[in-house]
Amino acid sequence: MSMEAYALCPRPLAGVSDWQTGLDALGFDLQLRGTAIPPASSGHLPALRRGRASGFECALIPFSELKDTYPETDFAGSWPCVYAFWFGTIAESIGAVMAITACVKLVDGLAFYPEEGRLLTADQAVRYARETVPAAEELERQLGPGAD
Repeated sequence: MSMEAYALCPRPLAGVSDWQTGLDALGFDLQLRGTAIPPASSGHLPALRRGRASGFECALIPFSELKDTYPETDFAGSWPCVYAFWFGTIAESIGAVMAITACVKLVDGLAFYPEEGRLLTADQAVRYARETVPAAEELERQLGPGAD
């Protein structure tokens, strides 16, 4: 099953190294392996977590597309840069949560998790990641690598 989440940003990230710096500053054990991020690229963004693949799909989408898909959601304004993330396994979801959190923290954006109906500020996204990642890691340990 594929899931999705979004980072709503006032500006795009400067690049992979900027994003990695944000991940490192938060203490997340995710290493981005891509050389470019949207809008320079679109599709699978490879990443490693604890020596295992933890990449995810990532693309830049128009804010209007997000508004049309979720018309009941108040996105607290208009956002010039929206990163969409898609993931299917627990490992991919952990990587995506970390990446989204670092992204919105770097640019003071919002994280949107439509499956849960959550729209989070950067600080709320950090708390959310710190709460959900350990639970997801425990679930992954119980179910085994590659579980979805």
